[in-house]
Amino acid sequence: MNTAIDLPNALRQLPLETPATSAWPGLQQHLPQKRSWPKPALALVASTALAVLLWQTLIHTSPQTVAGTEQSAKQTDIQSLMDHSARLETAFYAQQDDAISSASVIAANLGIEDQLAAIDADLSQQPSPEQAQALWQQRVNLLDQGLQLNRTNADFNAVGRNFDLALASTN
Repeated sequence: MNTAIDLPNALRQLPLETPATSAWPGLQQHLPQKRSWPKPALALVASTALAVLLWQTLIHTSPQTVAGTEQSAKQTDIQSLMDHSARLETAFYAQQDDAISSASVIAANLGIEDQLAAIDADLSQQPSPEQAQALWQQRVNLLDQGLQLNRTNADFNAVGRNFDLALASTN
């Protein structure tokens, strides 16, 4: 006679049994006694170790560590210039509108693109961190100028004025 038993439910319905006596006291007698440190002594050892560690790092800062910190700061500066350059480049190309731009504005944009290509070629030569920072700063300045040119051109065209005439009147 094979009858199917719902085993999970059958196990849940079993009463929980507790032992007549706890086995823990017997086990506890056979365990080795744990040696404990007095808390003030442990605190003294920990604070002394921390003081020695801080003293070594703060007092004995080597020139290499200072140079490494300066190098890290330059890398951070270069990274921020790179990020700023990427944002400006996106805006620069988005702002260009050859349909409303005159030949002189288009020529100026092409000149800026040529200068950007020259800077990018210099950056691809793996310059020193100082040179790289100067090149990235030039790139940011150039893109900022190009963006200002295209925004001013768009603003003049929005009110029906010719940007080339405005440029000629300032010379």
